[in-house]
Amino acid sequence: MANQSMNQFKKGILPMLILQIIADEKDYGYNIVNRFNARCVAGMDIKEGTLYPILHRLEEDGAIVSEWVMASENGKPKKFYKITEEGKLLLEEQWSCWAQIEGMVRGFEKKHISD
Repeated sequence: MANQSMNQFKKGILPMLILQIIADEKDYGYNIVNRFNARCVAGMDIKEGTLYPILHRLEEDGAIVSEWVMASENGKPKKFYKITEEGKLLLEEQWSCWAQIEGMVRGFEKKHISD
């Protein structure tokens, strides 16, 4: 049951967190996964199979754009993702919503603990 709950929470929050990773620095998929996993707690890590559908949706929504860049180390092109102005506005709005949700949840947590 706990694993199912964690998956539901992840599904809702991952696009915002991925967008934040890209806002911090444009990057390609494999590195985005590594940067995300380096910052997250156990159980929240992601794989590339989780990332790419999120990137696709963010790009469809206009929050990010992608471009192919030739990699110097092996000569193969890599698809880099970069946040757009629209994406920056969306991310700001999402963080604001998250702060409200976090405050609401904390209010319930404190009440629950004191009962």
